[in-house]
Amino acid sequence: MGCARRVHAALGFGFLESAYGDAMEIEFKKSGIPYVREDAVRIYYDGQPLNTKWRADFTCFDHKFIVELKAIKTITKIEWAQVIHYLRATRIPHALLINFGRPKIQYDTFDLDALPSSSILGDAITAVGPQRNELANCGCDVQGE
Repeated sequence: MGCARRVHAALGFGFLESAYGDAMEIEFKKSGIPYVREDAVRIYYDGQPLNTKWRADFTCFDHKFIVELKAIKTITKIEWAQVIHYLRATRIPHALLINFGRPKIQYDTFDLDALPSSSILGDAITAVGPQRNELANCGCDVQGE
């Protein structure tokens, strides 16, 4: 989160997502965080890998984390559902959803093992909510909005 906080402090809010992606890439390099930008990640269905791949904004720490960037008014259940689907389809264990589109940075973290087993995400998203402390083990500063 330190990288995201530095980007937000320098750029503020109001830019397109791609500008924040460019700045995050610089911060990841400066911080020595291993990452792949626009990573083509394999998707699984019924235990089988699909030919189609999904492009993550970033994967970090050798596919241990998805970092999904947004530059929108606020994170909603729609964005939560998107990240939850990414975790399940790719089998990547953790995700960080960051929104640069507000005066104060907004983020949520997710842990694949803590997600509800239901494939219907409506009420399940409210039940699981974000997991705000999952990045503590990787040395990141996790402090919610």
